[in-house]
Amino acid sequence: MSRKIFVISCLAVTIIFFKQSLCFAASAPASVKEGNSFYRQGKFDEALKYYNEAKVDMPDSDVVNFNMGAALYQKGDYEKAIKAFNKALLSDNPKIEEKAAYNIGNSKYRLGTLKKNTDLSSAVGLYREALDYYKRAIELNEKDINAKYNHEFVERELKILLDKLKRQSSSAKGSEDKEKQVEGRGQKAEGEEKKDEHKQREAARKDEEKEDKQKEQDIEQAKGYEAEQEAEGEMSEEEARMLLERYDQQDQSVGNMQRKARGRYYPPVLKDW
Repeated sequence: MSRKIFVISCLAVTIIFFKQSLCFAASAPASVKEGNSFYRQGKFDEALKYYNEAKVDMPDSDVVNFNMGAALYQKGDYEKAIKAFNKALLSDNPKIEEKAAYNIGNSKYRLGTLKKNTDLSSAVGLYREALDYYKRAIELNEKDINAKYNHEFVERELKILLDKLKRQSSSAKGSEDKEKQVEGRGQKAEGEEKKDEHKQREAARKDEEKEDKQKEQDIEQAKGYEAEQEAEGEMSEEEARMLLERYDQQDQSVGNMQRKARGRYYPPVLKDW
């Protein structure tokens, strides 16, 4: 869109409204006229100075507020321009109301354009608001070609932003789903690790029980030898020697068995996370 489409009404209306206004205090018309002169020269700070002087005499003037909004818009201060144009909307003059609505639409569009690369959602909202003000301007003047053109243009721009916002949302959702999948795999791996540790502890416990049971059997067997010795009375030297050898063999067998049991024991792997 041509830049002129967004600023032409600001300049034209500023001059027209000065000629139409008849209710200013004595100093107000001179201040507005001087402000308009600076406005046409592109000296918007100087123009604002004189418009502010006129506002002292006529703070609620729709003309003064409109002109201030036009100068603020040209300076790129769109938020303050919108405030000034909103005051001009209260005008009883439909021409002023129409142009104020049109320029609020322009200001909303400009604000949205500034934010579309940093805050896409806000930009979408501002574009929608701009469209509403263009509609209002068209309702007040069906022949407002600029408002119709801007409405069509911003409508196309809004569609582009909405498509971009949709893609961003889809991308964000995909990333979130991927994170959930990774988290799920991590939880599954942690569960399997705990399950393995439980199995190791259970195997170690069974080995310990088996070892304790074997020790009890060895003790009972030794008691049986003692009882046998008491029943038979004194043994001969040869019987004593044979019994000792038997005890040695049994002790070695028990020792070997215990060592084998210990060899089968694997302490569980502990994690500190």
